[in-house]
Amino acid sequence: MPKQEDMGHPDSAIRLASAVHRFRVPMIGKTVNFQRSFMTAGAHPLTKNATKRADEARKKLQTSLSAKNISGERVYGDASRYLPFIYQILLSCKIQPESARLDERLSFEWKSGVEKEPEEFGSEALMYDMVMCISCQALGKAAVATECSTAGEFAQASREYAAAAGIFRHLFEETLPQWIAKGNNVEDATNLPSECSIACCEALMELFLANGQQMAVASVLIKPGQPNYSLLAKLLLGCHERLEKFSSLMRKNAFGHMQRMDKDAFTLLQFSTVLIKSLSQYFYARAKWEEMDYGIAIALLSESRQMILPPAKNFAGKPGVLPDIPKRGSPLTPLGKELDDLKKHYTQLLQLWEKDNSNVYFENVPPRVQESDKLQDSLLLTKPTPYTLDQDMDPLPLALPAAATGMLPANNASAVSDEALARELQRKLNAGLR
Repeated sequence: MPKQEDMGHPDSAIRLASAVHRFRVPMIGKTVNFQRSFMTAGAHPLTKNATKRADEARKKLQTSLSAKNISGERVYGDASRYLPFIYQILLSCKIQPESARLDERLSFEWKSGVEKEPEEFGSEALMYDMVMCISCQALGKAAVATECSTAGEFAQASREYAAAAGIFRHLFEETLPQWIAKGNNVEDATNLPSECSIACCEALMELFLANGQQMAVASVLIKPGQPNYSLLAKLLLGCHERLEKFSSLMRKNAFGHMQRMDKDAFTLLQFSTVLIKSLSQYFYARAKWEEMDYGIAIALLSESRQMILPPAKNFAGKPGVLPDIPKRGSPLTPLGKELDDLKKHYTQLLQLWEKDNSNVYFENVPPRVQESDKLQDSLLLTKPTPYTLDQDMDPLPLALPAAATGMLPANNASAVSDEALARELQRKLNAGLR
C-alpha cells in the first residue's frame, strides 16, 4: 500500500476538473451588400468608403466562421474588426431615419453557435446583426479558452473565459435590453438564435465563469508540491455552485432555448457538477486530515468516493447523480479511464487513512457526515472581464437625392455640411438620453 507522503492528488484529478464543453461559433447565412443597399442614400464619399469596408469586414468574418478548422482567435479578431462598421451604420440610421432609405433590402441570416442543429434565422434589424457579431466575440473567446486548456495553459484559459463571460454580461445587461425597448421579442425561442436571448446570455455568463474557475483550479493542481487543500475545496465548491446556477437559469428562464441546445453540453455538465462536488469534498477531507480531524476526514473521503461510484438503477440519470459513461459515442467516453483512476486513488487513500486511524489515532468515524461538518463557504474567484462597445464615432452622412444636390429646406438660413449636421443631431440625441 502506498505511503501517505506518496499519495498526492493524481493527474486524473487535473483532467477531470478541467473538462469543459466546446461550443461552436455562429454561422452567417447569405451575404448582404451594404454598398448596394446604401447606393443612393450613402452617396457621400465617407459613407461609400465605410459601406465598402463593412462589406469586406463582414465577408472576412463569414469566412472565419465557416472555416474547416475554427480558430477562436481569428473569429474574435474578425468579429472585433467588423463590429465598429455595423455599429456606425446602425447609429447613422438611428440619427437620420428620414434619410435611411435603402436601394436593396438588408436581410441578415444567422445560425446559432450553441444549438445542436441550429436553424437559420433572418431579420432585417441592424441590431440583430450587431448582437450576433458580439456573440461571435464571446464564443470566439470561449474557443480560445478551450484551445488554451487543451494545451495545458490553464491560467490563460481562465482569463479567456472571463473575457467571454464579460461579453455575455454586456449583451444581457445593455445591448439586448436596448433592443427589447424597441418592441422586439428576443425571448421567443422560435424567433431568433439563443444568443439573442437575455436569459441565455445570463446563463452562459455563469457557465463561462464556472469554466474559468475550473481552469484556475487546474492551474493550481499542475504546480509542483502540495497545494493548499482548503483553498482548492472552496474554489471547486464555487465551480459547483456556478454550474448549478447555469442549469437553474436555463430551466427556469430559457427552457425553450435549452431544448434546442447541444445535449452533449448538458451531459458533460451533469457529469462535471457531480465530479467537481466530489473533488471539493475530497480536498476538504485532506485539509481536515492535516488539521488532525481524522474521523471527519475519513467520513468526508468516503462520501466523496461514493459520489462517483455507479448509481443504483433507480437513481441513474437523475440530477445530482453521475451519469453513465458509454464506451463510445459520448462526450464522456474519453473521461472513463480518468474516472477509474480517480476512484482507485480515493480507495487507496481511504484504506491508508482507515489503517492509520485503527492503529494510531483511534478516532470515531461518523457513519455519515453532518451538514455542519461539511465545507460551508465557497470561493468565487473569477469575475467577468469588463467589456465596452466603442461608441465614440460620428454617424455616416446619409442623404436623399434632393439633399445630395445641396438643396436645404427654405427655413435654413445657412448651409451646413452633412457631417456637421449629423454631429449636431447626435449631440441633441445624446443630450436627450441623459
